Amino acid sequence: MGGTVPTLDFVPMLPILLLAATATIVLLADLIVPQRGPLFSMWLSLIGMVLATAAIVLWVPTDATVFNAFLRYDMLGRWGAIISIVGGCLIALVSPRTIRLYELPAAEYFALLVFAVLGMALLCLGVELLTIFLTVETLAISICILAGLRRGSSKSSEAALKYFILGAFSGSFLLFGFAFLYGGAGGSTLLGQVHLSAAQPKTTFDLGCLVLGLALALAGFSFKLTLAPFHLYAADVFEGAPTPVAALLATGSKVAGVVALVHLISPADGVRISPFTRALSVDLMTLLWILAALSIIVGNVVALLQRNIKRMLAYSTIAHSGYLVIGIMVFAGETEPAGRADIESALLVYLAAYVIMNVAAFGVAMTLGRRGEENIEEYAGLARRSPWLAVAMTLAMLSLTGIPATVGFVGKFVVFARAVEAGFVLIVVLAVLGSAVSAYYYLRVVVAMYMHEPATEVAAEPIDWVQKAGLVLATVPIVVFGIFPRLLMAVLGAVPRGG
Repeated sequence: MGGTVPTLDFVPMLPILLLAATATIVLLADLIVPQRGPLFSMWLSLIGMVLATAAIVLWVPTDATVFNAFLRYDMLGRWGAIISIVGGCLIALVSPRTIRLYELPAAEYFALLVFAVLGMALLCLGVELLTIFLTVETLAISICILAGLRRGSSKSSEAALKYFILGAFSGSFLLFGFAFLYGGAGGSTLLGQVHLSAAQPKTTFDLGCLVLGLALALAGFSFKLTLAPFHLYAADVFEGAPTPVAALLATGSKVAGVVALVHLISPADGVRISPFTRALSVDLMTLLWILAALSIIVGNVVALLQRNIKRMLAYSTIAHSGYLVIGIMVFAGETEPAGRADIESALLVYLAAYVIMNVAAFGVAMTLGRRGEENIEEYAGLARRSPWLAVAMTLAMLSLTGIPATVGFVGKFVVFARAVEAGFVLIVVLAVLGSAVSAYYYLRVVVAMYMHEPATEVAAEPIDWVQKAGLVLATVPIVVFGIFPRLLMAVLGAVPRGG
């Protein structure tokens, strides 16, 4: 890490400053303008996040750097940050109903939500070890507090405690791994220097430090991505945390973790293949293959046994993490810059699809209140009580399954197609079988909504227009991007090969 004073270019810093200022303003505004309700804090946080997104899209140039290249707006980081912020906007829109239901402190909730989004954006942009670690902890602390925000709820307190303890455990793995990478790279924390050192280790000791450092860092990231066997906290945290927090944990944190892991294993300039793949005595892709296979199997099989909708979605995210790791495997083995850019685009398509369909699923659960957050049987007869909510949940479940004409199918197809081309046929076959198994537990919700009668008659509760707007913005893209996938690919700069 250099000792020079960082150069300050305020244009690339603008999105970061906007998010930090927004979180602070939300807290201060609650002191200055009390008793305004959750919508006031929601609109403040939403405006700040929209402005930050606009700043990245309109003003920040491609490959701009901040703080002596500690942060970089490369294609993957730039769009990863945008997807994270947009996901935060959607979650903010569908949150007020839950805030009123559980009497959560609105200003604290939305301020922590923006701080978590800030951590996700910085994690996507980070290309320096200490920056990555600090942003991981910023994200973890924000989510930990949000998970325990339901005061008086033992499940919420349990979720916060489990996330805190296991988050600290995974953070220690990550920090210890980064310390070995720092030592193996000759005293540099910049990823570019670490990659070059991995490609050309000077001594056996340096090589050992780099190998051990990557293995520990991979374990730390596996906790954050809820990859099996590092997933044990996920279901309890999802069930106990407020539903918007579970949605944030399932979406934005996953996006940031995937982007950061890709940055960590990216080949350095002038190196044709990931240097860690060369350096490891046990191939990096073998380790990733094992993590992907375990996550797909454990996530899909255990989800079959779940009766609680949030626990089912928790194991669903574990399976989807396995699908995403397949794309990371392809990236690690790619030798051409054009091929790496292609798989980065495919990962972005999957991540965008993943955020959209999960926010839609969790959004319906939030809209239904306590009944929507409990057993799947509570969804019985929903098509008769609230037909539009049933349609939204159906689209989310079909998309998570990967049914054609939904955005979930597009995301899986682009990643699996790249994996088959790269020769990872066996893991793709396992992923397809896992998707087939997932149809049972996803479609079980659809069957309950349309084919089962509720045990007791429950009147449909009125839905305010803000909640409706959030659900529409999360649900419509499932169909639009599913039928017109080139539209999503064009937005992300991921136009498929062959036109």
